[in-house]
Amino acid sequence: MKTWMKLIVPLLIGALAACSDPDSGPVTVTPKNVTVKAGAKTTFSASVKDAKDPRVLWSVEGGDSHGTISSAGIYTAPAAAGTYTVVATNAVDTSKQDSATVKVEAVQTPTVIVKVTPEVATIGQGTVANLTAEVSGSSITAVQWAVEGGDENGIVSSTGRYTAPNKAGTFTVTATSVADPTKKASAAITVEPVVVADVKVAVTPASASTTWDGTVQLTAEVTGTNNLAVQWAVEGGDANGYVSSTGVYRAPKKTGTFTVTATSVADSTKKASASITVEAVVVEAVVVAVSPKTGTVVQDASFTLSAHVTGTNNVAVLWSVDGGDDNGTVSSTGVYRAPRRAGTFTVTATSVVDPTKSDSATLTVDPIVVPTVAVSVTPKTATVGQGAVVNLTAEVTGASVVAVTWAVEGGATNGTVTSSGVYTAPNKPGTYTVTATSVADASKSDSATITVPVAGTVSYVDPSETTGWRLVRNAALSSGNTLVLDLVGPTGQSGRGADLTLGLDAATASWSTVEGSEYVANRGYTLGAAPRLLKSGVKGSTLRVGVYQKGAPAQAYTGALLSVALTVNASAETPAGTVVPLNVLKAHALPASGSLQTINVAVGTITTAQ
Repeated sequence: MKTWMKLIVPLLIGALAACSDPDSGPVTVTPKNVTVKAGAKTTFSASVKDAKDPRVLWSVEGGDSHGTISSAGIYTAPAAAGTYTVVATNAVDTSKQDSATVKVEAVQTPTVIVKVTPEVATIGQGTVANLTAEVSGSSITAVQWAVEGGDENGIVSSTGRYTAPNKAGTFTVTATSVADPTKKASAAITVEPVVVADVKVAVTPASASTTWDGTVQLTAEVTGTNNLAVQWAVEGGDANGYVSSTGVYRAPKKTGTFTVTATSVADSTKKASASITVEAVVVEAVVVAVSPKTGTVVQDASFTLSAHVTGTNNVAVLWSVDGGDDNGTVSSTGVYRAPRRAGTFTVTATSVVDPTKSDSATLTVDPIVVPTVAVSVTPKTATVGQGAVVNLTAEVTGASVVAVTWAVEGGATNGTVTSSGVYTAPNKPGTYTVTATSVADASKSDSATITVPVAGTVSYVDPSETTGWRLVRNAALSSGNTLVLDLVGPTGQSGRGADLTLGLDAATASWSTVEGSEYVANRGYTLGAAPRLLKSGVKGSTLRVGVYQKGAPAQAYTGALLSVALTVNASAETPAGTVVPLNVLKAHALPASGSLQTINVAVGTITTAQ
């Protein structure tokens, strides 16, 4: 017994001596060269050769404008393209360091393109060409139309309807993107000169009759030229009646036969006439009847009335609105245009032959119901990791313009969002608000709440090694953000004890006691009577434990031999998805026979989770 003690004590002294402060070794960073997109992430790792303390200090040359890197080696690229350097420095000996090169490529944005159809067209003077504009590369497809040189070169509506001027030439009509005013496209419109050959004018009807103040619709057909316009005139002037530019002749209040002439604009020597006979008015008991008598119309809309006149062969009436134009307007054909206000208004038809005879209709103008603009963002909430993407959509109702502007409350430090609603979470835990605001009504908006969680639990993947020395998860004792690891020995071997020196990243985790006040628990050794060893201690982020037995047979490595525990920091400094480094700095085992041996212990991967 005393002889065995003489053998084991030097071995124990040697094992404890092996747990002295680590040497400072060179640093190696991997990978050495990486290419990423602007704003993207990549992870570097660093190893310190022959050192008990594997910690390194990460930095980016040139400061945050060249990107940022976390204590776990997670690098976030800047928005600007370029080549940058990431450096890992030995935390114990800052003279030892290594670096990696990161090439950051710019993110390409879609280019707005405008296309006008047709690109060329040929039309006559005063005629119309319908143009269309297609916008790609943007969700906003609206354009602004314009004619180069102004209205004297023609006019174009907001829908692309171009009306040619009364002159020949080639004119440019341009559509400019509302989303990107630097992007535009044009159409070249050629307006042909007026072609004059053997011009002829014919008026229909050639003769007609009406009563005092009655009307006759005349038409003029022009051949031998592409300019079909005519100028109308009544021989003898207004005393013999007058004629509109559209050929409507209104008779005077006298009898007689009068001549109405249409003269070609293209060739003023060519003309044709109609003979209009105005008969005396036969007046009996004049009665005017307006229909319908009542009606309902919305603001600024139209309502058609008719007037039936009996007792005379002059059935013409004069239409009017009681109270004047503020209460709406009415055309000579009885079409009432409501005012832009609600109310009840009277429209009257008065006989031209007998102004003492009239009839009226009462029209109610309803107020305009303006739809309420509403914005709805989907999804309303989401939980994602750092740098992850959430595709948000915004539905706008109550407006024809369904575009929205996206924004992140607090600015880019709380994440970014594209014009199409693609939100990229920041590199920090928290709760962030992304808002979509209606372009049609900036007072209407809706928001989504995005949560980037901190670590709440810890995940451990056992090492792929299945036969040698290894640390595996104790499922029964691990819970929440506390992880219990068991040391398992090689299959088919036996021994009397083992010791471990383990290192953690103090920023992300710390060592915990196991079953009482000790940082180690015996699982597979029979300790026997004194002297025996069951020791543990923590210095900074380094844990040293040892379990040795005496006075009992060597134990077969059939399960857990000893246990240690660590706890992940559940704070903003340890977000979900963080890899927690765990390193075996030194390890020894006392086999069934022979002296204390250095062993290699396989370690799995520790990752924080929500």
